Amino acid sequence: MHYDPRLLFAQICIHLDKTPAHSLEDLAGELRVDPGTIESVVTGMTGSKFSNFKDDILIAKLTRLFLARPNAPMKELSSDLGYRSSRAFAKNVRAACGASAAWLRKRIVAGIQAQKTASAAKAATTVH
Repeated sequence: MHYDPRLLFAQICIHLDKTPAHSLEDLAGELRVDPGTIESVVTGMTGSKFSNFKDDILIAKLTRLFLARPNAPMKELSSDLGYRSSRAFAKNVRAACGASAAWLRKRIVAGIQAQKTASAAKAATTVH
């Protein structure tokens, strides 16, 4: 079967952004292509293996969720990302970034609060 790698890559990105919990096999089934084809396209477009690319998408999506809903229960966020098990979610987050999801949320929320504080301090000292 012939395919355009750019279009297939776009479909892969859309599917993974919607549900980062997809395995390579699940994604291949949905897109009706061989898992090796997906692996080849992702490697060709990004220079990374599928698993690393998927990890990057997971962390990016999780970061957006933490920013949008900093107090949401972790179980709710894991479900929103397509995980049926909060254990699988925790394992994948730790594998993707080397830290727990709770630690990652704390770091992201603290970073946003620090930016807001710095912006407020700068605004208070700026003379109009």
